[in-house]
Amino acid sequence: MELNLFTQPQPTTTQAPEAQTSEGMNATNFIKLASIITGRDLHISTQTEILPETEYFIYKVLPLTQRKIGFIYKAPKDPDNFLRSFITQFTTKFKEPNPRAYDYSARTYGEKARWENKSDLEKEYAHSHHSSNMYDKKELMEQIEANFSRPEITTGLIRYGFYPTLYGIGIFCFWYTAGVEKAIQEMRDFLATKGIPFKTEFSEARWVFRFKLGLSKQAHLNLITEISK
Repeated sequence: MELNLFTQPQPTTTQAPEAQTSEGMNATNFIKLASIITGRDLHISTQTEILPETEYFIYKVLPLTQRKIGFIYKAPKDPDNFLRSFITQFTTKFKEPNPRAYDYSARTYGEKARWENKSDLEKEYAHSHHSSNMYDKKELMEQIEANFSRPEITTGLIRYGFYPTLYGIGIFCFWYTAGVEKAIQEMRDFLATKGIPFKTEFSEARWVFRFKLGLSKQAHLNLITEISK
């Protein structure tokens, strides 16, 4: 039974204060969700847990040269802010060639400069080119926002987006799209079938939707494991 229901974000709703915890987060689930929202096969320099205020290398591997392209990610203090901080750091630090930049340069350097005319190896070497040839922050952010609007985001969030906390279960909801709302509703229905009472709230910045259960963290994790199967 839900005691405090928000069906969608309302600016006038009173928000609860941010939950301050010293918890970590499952690294595998985090990086799989990060891969889904960025549309890239990402890896992280730990296979266990992401700890607050700790640095990690997040990267993709180029298939031919096996070169790792990535950036140093510093996890913030509060796990509720982990993915928000990742998005900020990804869009400002990650460097990847923008094909349109090379197509534009063909006006000066000829057809050989076009992205489609480069070999796979040349495309990998292009990761070392000038920053003007890379996606900028706005373009990377638009890609992530578009991925949050895809129908597949629901499955991705159910499998990897819920995380256990001391207060209950959290889920990242930066853009409250239909797919995000559906994943949240899945958890509501799941808890209702279990007969588990809960309250809900958005974090102060509305980046996270919280299910407040008041059980043990292990019990919260068990529920997440069950719904994500």
